Amino acid sequence: FGKFIKISFNTDTGTIVGASISNYLLEKTRITTQIEGERNYHIFYQLFSGADEQVLAKFGLEGGIASFRYLGNRATLKSRRDASAFVETMACLDQIGVSEEGKNEVLGIIAAVLHLGNIDFELVKTEGGNSNENARMTDSSAESLRMACFLLGLEESKVSEAMLTKLLTIGGKTIHKPQDVAQASDKRDAFAKLVYSSLFLWMVNKINATLSEDSGPVVPPSPGAEQFSPPPRVHKPSVPTGFIGVLDIYGFENFENNGFEQLLINYANEKLQRHFNRHLFEVEQNLYSSEGVDWTYITFNDNRPCLELIEGGGGNVGILSTLDDCGGMGSASERDVNFLAQINQKFGGKGVSHMNGKKGKKKKAPGSPGKEPERHPNFITPKFGNDRQFVVVHYAGEVRYTVTGFVEKNVETLSNELKDLGSTSSKMFALGVFAASSSPATSSDTTSTPGSARRSTIRGVSVASQFRLSLQMLVMDLECTQPHYVRCIKPNTTKSPNSFDSGEVLRQLRYAGMMETIRIRREGYALREEHESFYRRFHLLLSSTEANQGEGITHLVKVLSQRLQLTHAEWQIGHSKIFLKRDLATKLELLAHLRVRAAGRIVVDFGRKVARTRASNLLTAWGKLQVNLIRKRRQIIASNKISATYRMCLVRRVYKTTLVSVIRIQCLGRRIVACEKVRRVRDPYWDKSFHDLDLLHSEMVSQMDDAVNAKDFKTAADLEKKLAPLKEALESKRPLTRSVLESRIAEVQTQLDDAVARKAFQECAPLQEKLEDLVKKREDLPTLDELKDAVHQAEKNVSDAAARRDFAAAASLQAALDNAKQRLEDACRAENGSSDNDSPTVDEATEHGFESRADLE
Repeated sequence: FGKFIKISFNTDTGTIVGASISNYLLEKTRITTQIEGERNYHIFYQLFSGADEQVLAKFGLEGGIASFRYLGNRATLKSRRDASAFVETMACLDQIGVSEEGKNEVLGIIAAVLHLGNIDFELVKTEGGNSNENARMTDSSAESLRMACFLLGLEESKVSEAMLTKLLTIGGKTIHKPQDVAQASDKRDAFAKLVYSSLFLWMVNKINATLSEDSGPVVPPSPGAEQFSPPPRVHKPSVPTGFIGVLDIYGFENFENNGFEQLLINYANEKLQRHFNRHLFEVEQNLYSSEGVDWTYITFNDNRPCLELIEGGGGNVGILSTLDDCGGMGSASERDVNFLAQINQKFGGKGVSHMNGKKGKKKKAPGSPGKEPERHPNFITPKFGNDRQFVVVHYAGEVRYTVTGFVEKNVETLSNELKDLGSTSSKMFALGVFAASSSPATSSDTTSTPGSARRSTIRGVSVASQFRLSLQMLVMDLECTQPHYVRCIKPNTTKSPNSFDSGEVLRQLRYAGMMETIRIRREGYALREEHESFYRRFHLLLSSTEANQGEGITHLVKVLSQRLQLTHAEWQIGHSKIFLKRDLATKLELLAHLRVRAAGRIVVDFGRKVARTRASNLLTAWGKLQVNLIRKRRQIIASNKISATYRMCLVRRVYKTTLVSVIRIQCLGRRIVACEKVRRVRDPYWDKSFHDLDLLHSEMVSQMDDAVNAKDFKTAADLEKKLAPLKEALESKRPLTRSVLESRIAEVQTQLDDAVARKAFQECAPLQEKLEDLVKKREDLPTLDELKDAVHQAEKNVSDAAARRDFAAAASLQAALDNAKQRLEDACRAENGSSDNDSPTVDEATEHGFESRADLE
């Protein structure tokens, strides 16, 4: 329900040197039962959302959230927030030094808690088919028990025996008393709470060991060192330290049904409110006394009687002490009724007992025979429901508590056999976790036998006693500090933005004690100020006559008291400060403000008169100046407008010209792109050279021959279809040589003769022009012999230049030689390609294995 973080720092350097965490009253009931709208602890849901399938299968969690009783058997989808929180939790475990194996053990213990919750009990049936009150585990719970014992390293038989029986020692003999279903279920839940709380305390101890002030560099552990002891660290010299404590605790609670947890939370808030009163109000009264100020009429509500009612004091026992004394024999309901009867008798002024629902005889208070005890002012016995409820008047108001489960929650029904199960674990990690929760308990039985160590105690260390001791230690720490209080107020209960519930806010202010604080502030002197500062701020309220009659703070207060008709309770003069209430301070501030405004008004009137005189003298000159300025301004505006219009025309003309040019360029670009697309559609080989097409043609012919040899005629047919357009493209891009030119001239001449013979004179004109163009190209296309002669001549020229040692001429002639050779090579390739490609040459026949015409056929 709360934690206290103590951050230690070096008082010399101001650096943080360590920290520690103290927790108060872990809410164990949340592990087994949750109220509507709440869920169990986050780590359970993080495990299902963040762990992978292998980890879940390892711990027997494949069934998901809906298969576990402690999670409400509610089907819940995996949450991204829980998954990210799981990753963050694992990273935090790494930071505090938990290994991978240790993290698996931690998750295994968490899973074991869930498996314990799935253990069910039923009545044992006799041979006749009847059922008695004894309980036994159901057959369906065997797997859950096995998995929980496996993860905790316990024996199934011992766990089952501890839940189903109770050890009693009577007359030196040990008796195994069978438990009914309700008692066995309570033991199961108590053991699950023990496992989880032990892991929680181990985690707190692990964090404190990591954050401790002496946590220096870790020394490698020696063989045989305890696994869960803090690792040894390098010794560091002690330094002067202080600490800053941050206390985070639940606020005052008042629900429809308030139980044991609410009593402890409200008790803690009463304790802190008492400290707040002492710190705020009593310190204020000490200040009043030191300044010689009368504060007898200032009162505040002291909550000491309420604290004495709860924790005891002044020679009287309290509610918590009475609760510790009620952990005897009987059922849980009977013990709760007995507890209510005792507190009604001690604090309610009544001697009525409601044991077993019957009205008992009146009991006299001890030490006062014949006289009924007086009712405690902070204790009320309700008129309705007084057999199960009682009312405590806290500083924030009345709270009605229901005693159901008070005694059980106080002692947790945890027997010794369940406590001792942790020490029998076969896992070292589980042993360390259970050891974290073990604490020395005082037994009320001083005549215990040697075998009493194994029997269940009637009364152990109660939760209320532990909480009271922790709270007292916390208050002792707070007493030696300078506290600062932060009150957290929720604007609404639905966590909605832009929503302010005034009733809910008022209730929180009342529960936080702020209403009482405001009342004390209003009754007391909220403002205090040094004499010199106060006189310097408010002496201007005195007139010149009053100021001449006296001086000092006493004279100022006397004059203002007579003028404002103030009493001695409104303000008082101390030895070094003046004390006044908020309303009076506001009134004095307002008077000083009005006095300053009045003086300012007089100064303003004088200034206005001087301003009128100066304005009358300067008005005419100013008017003339304005006329000249207006005329000049109009001229400048007109000239600027003309020049701007001219510049606009020039820029607009350039812009239009540029725009037209850009549009034309864009049109040409789009035209070129479109032409390329059309050309590519019409001729897929338009961008390839004759050499590339020749190589492609040779490759496809080779592939077709290979397909024919492999008898893959379908592939050969497909390649043959592709060769037709390729041949056309190859012929269209074949370089024009002399032999090719002569063949084309002959072809055109034949077409021309044919047209003359057919008397198609319209076709003769274009054919004649084409023939003349081809004849003119004879000069540019030499024959192969001429090209060979040109190569021989170029080689001779290079040799002659080299013989003359004219290397510059030889270099230029070598370039001409390379050019001649390239022309000859192109012409030879064109000549070879112009032959019938369908009939293979001798080299091709040899390459493909054709040795005769028969082989070719």
